[in-house]
Amino acid sequence: MDRKKFMLYLNKAIFAFEVLISVMLIVGIIISIPDILKYYIKILQNDVEVSAILFNNFLSHVLMIVIAMEFILLLVTQTDATTVHLVTLVIARKMLIKSDDMLDILLGVIAITILFVTRKFLSKGTSSTNMKVIDNEKVFSGASEIEEINRIYNYRIDPEDSVTIGGLVSKLLHLKGMEIKEGQMIEDNDYIYEIKKVSKGLIEEVSIHKISKNE
Repeated sequence: MDRKKFMLYLNKAIFAFEVLISVMLIVGIIISIPDILKYYIKILQNDVEVSAILFNNFLSHVLMIVIAMEFILLLVTQTDATTVHLVTLVIARKMLIKSDDMLDILLGVIAITILFVTRKFLSKGTSSTNMKVIDNEKVFSGASEIEEINRIYNYRIDPEDSVTIGGLVSKLLHLKGMEIKEGQMIEDNDYIYEIKKVSKGLIEEVSIHKISKNE
């Protein structure tokens, strides 16, 4: 097995393992749902003071479930926007449940403000990428702009004077005298590109796989 195919299979295996962890988290969330119903019963059965404590625990429990769901999205999508959203929820839980004094609340507000500014920056402009997941692979439209792919999916692809990912792959293939065809793979120093779909000699869909620096 050559190096490119080995790296492709390795990336698929890693993604599959992340999906497995996500499934295990989903099972844990489902198991935790009956506990939410138990909180309702306990709150109704106790007086105001005890109910207030129970409600605080109930809120903490619900927020942890929400954070777990966002973490699942992070494992599958691995985007900057999802990361910012997850960290925002963690900070919000700290402020609502675990804050001991006004300093904790102030620090939380500052942190969330920074995250909102960061999120606004990440979502600035209209994305020109078109990505879908097929067989545990991220497949991009050949017309997706490399700058947008780098910004949204945290890649560091060198465009080499190309605007779109399809154009870059075509250029790399041309430099190595390789044919444009479905299933063809080409690599640069950091990524393996696999052509998923070709129409009338043009690359319509490309999957991108990061190359491990340890290999």
